[in-house]
Amino acid sequence: MRHIHLMFLFGSVLQTVNIRINTTNELCFKSHCTCNKKQKNATCTGLDYVPNVPRFVEQFELNHNNFSDVNFSRWFLSNITKNNIIKFKLIGNSIKYIKNDVFVDFISLKSLEIAEEKHLNVTSLKNALNFVHTTRIKNINLYGNYWKPFPFDVFEAISLRKVTSISLEKNGLNEFVFPNWYTDFKNLKKINLSKNNIIYLILDDNVKLLVDKIVLSGNDIVRFPNFCDKMNNSKVPKLRSLNLEGNALPYLYPKCFKCLPALQSINLDANRLTVLRNNTFSELPQLRYIFFQLNYQLKTIEPTAFNSTSLISLHFGYNNFRFDKNSRFNAEHIFRHSPSLQQLDLTNNYLPSDKNKPGLMFAHLAELKYLILQAVGLKELHPNVFRSLTSLEKINLEGNFINSWTPETFANMRRIKYINLKNNLIHALNKSSLPENILHQLEQLDLSKNPFTCTCDLMWFRNWIRTTKVDLSRDFPRAYTCNFPAEMRGRLVIKYNPTPESCEQSDPFIVIAIILSSFAILVIIVILLAYKGHTYIRNYCYIMRLHRLRKQGYLRLNNRDDFEFHAFVVYCDADREWVHSEFIKRLENEQIKLCVHHREFDPGVPITENIDKYMNKSWKVVIIMSNDFASSDWCQWECDYVQERRRRQGKDACVLIMLKAIDAYHMTSGIRSLLHTTPYLRYKKGIGEALFWQAVLNTLRRPLSVPPMAI
Repeated sequence: MRHIHLMFLFGSVLQTVNIRINTTNELCFKSHCTCNKKQKNATCTGLDYVPNVPRFVEQFELNHNNFSDVNFSRWFLSNITKNNIIKFKLIGNSIKYIKNDVFVDFISLKSLEIAEEKHLNVTSLKNALNFVHTTRIKNINLYGNYWKPFPFDVFEAISLRKVTSISLEKNGLNEFVFPNWYTDFKNLKKINLSKNNIIYLILDDNVKLLVDKIVLSGNDIVRFPNFCDKMNNSKVPKLRSLNLEGNALPYLYPKCFKCLPALQSINLDANRLTVLRNNTFSELPQLRYIFFQLNYQLKTIEPTAFNSTSLISLHFGYNNFRFDKNSRFNAEHIFRHSPSLQQLDLTNNYLPSDKNKPGLMFAHLAELKYLILQAVGLKELHPNVFRSLTSLEKINLEGNFINSWTPETFANMRRIKYINLKNNLIHALNKSSLPENILHQLEQLDLSKNPFTCTCDLMWFRNWIRTTKVDLSRDFPRAYTCNFPAEMRGRLVIKYNPTPESCEQSDPFIVIAIILSSFAILVIIVILLAYKGHTYIRNYCYIMRLHRLRKQGYLRLNNRDDFEFHAFVVYCDADREWVHSEFIKRLENEQIKLCVHHREFDPGVPITENIDKYMNKSWKVVIIMSNDFASSDWCQWECDYVQERRRRQGKDACVLIMLKAIDAYHMTSGIRSLLHTTPYLRYKKGIGEALFWQAVLNTLRRPLSVPPMAI
């Protein structure tokens, strides 16, 4: 009886547990729906109706259902309006039209998202929003619907006046106008208009927005929006963040920012700016963050462009800006007027390994705490580069060509905690590489992926990384490997264990005795060889004499059969269409084999190595000139390379073609010298074009003349 009673009790417990499990998963049984009680949400997909959902659901999403023929009304959504829905999403359900009463019963709704409903009549949505009975709605997200045209009064309903965030991202809008009634949105903090096709953003004369943030990224804005009213007062007096990333702004002036008194952050990444003018940001009294990256067309930074006493963070990475050219910027003044700067990112620009210029750039940044010089082409770290950076806490030098530095380089960094020297050319570190006080205060030191030389010179570093408490990166120890000698390649530095005898200091007297003995033996061997092989020595001297006479006199002229290509073609990218469709096509039909870098160069090999390799494989060099050619740094470099060949092989080694006349503004001394010393052919379409092509063929087939030196 006792056993039966226990079994009955156990069965009752199991039944109770089962009931509780069923209650926990309340109604989450639909094959097309998923529920999460902890997060209080449910999502339904692939239905043609709206099912009942558990009572705990407060966030409901209808995602890619088939509602194309549905009367989308209050009655259609009645199965969910009994819940306390605070967040409602409609995503890609093929809805065409919604009734005015559709949102009437959503009395607790705080967030409404309608996305990818490309067939939805936006006017019906506007009317439905007018019948919303709750004033709790804070967020409205109308994403990726591509409604054209878009009625700007879609949010005019009185019940929406407490909205804090509006998003119209990715709707294909060509322009956006803020009507006067937007002034009634006293609680509106954020407006997202990103990923549209907006060219102009317009604010009515009397409108005043109290927003904190406006996002306009990924549009086609060609003119900075006017935020001033007729009295030069701000239409957005509380705007703190403005995102204009990925637009088409061609210029900026201080007056652009005149009516943004509260702006703290501006994002100008990936625009079409070519010049940063003096005092561009000086009208922004509270500016703290500038994002100015991926502006590949930037050529000039005027001396006081970053004039801002409030600026604390400047992200200037990935602009491919060359800080080695004085004509493009002023090293002494570029950051002189940004005394409060605490973070500076110069990633993927070009910073010269000059002992003066980087030091001048950073000389006035006494408050700087974080400096990012990742992949800026640094080969050396001169002692005065960071001398003024006494407040620096973090420095990133990853991806450069640094192999060593003096102990004084980091000596003034009294607060430094993080140094990143990952992926450089460091072979070894010794006790004096970093001052002792720096080593004691460091928290992170990343030296991973450097080509360490595992010899006795590395012993101090090997011992230090075994005992230090400094964080050596997440890749430690596997990214700290030996690269030399060959037999040690791939071995972990931490496991490098030479024998004590191999690293012992040798007796200097023994070393001197060995050297003197070796020298005496070498002298005896040389005397014996001279006595026994004097005939061979005379023959060798005769051959050397012939070689010297050949260098001074006779030089064999190169024949085109000695080369793989008839000619190497030098041109700029702007002239590519004519070169490929006209020049290459015509000449290769005449059996002229041309070397073109887009077709011949080896992938993964540096461009300088490719140019050197394939110019040596080519009999002659064809230079196609234009204004774009003259303004290209790479073309100028190739032009200098060609000058050397012309000096060695004569003027017939080069074929100059003037595709478009070079004006005086673009003419460089190198091109002028080449044109004065070498005849060139001028291309002109129409009459005389046949003579031009025949002249090109004759010039390419003509043998090389005697080089400009005596024989």
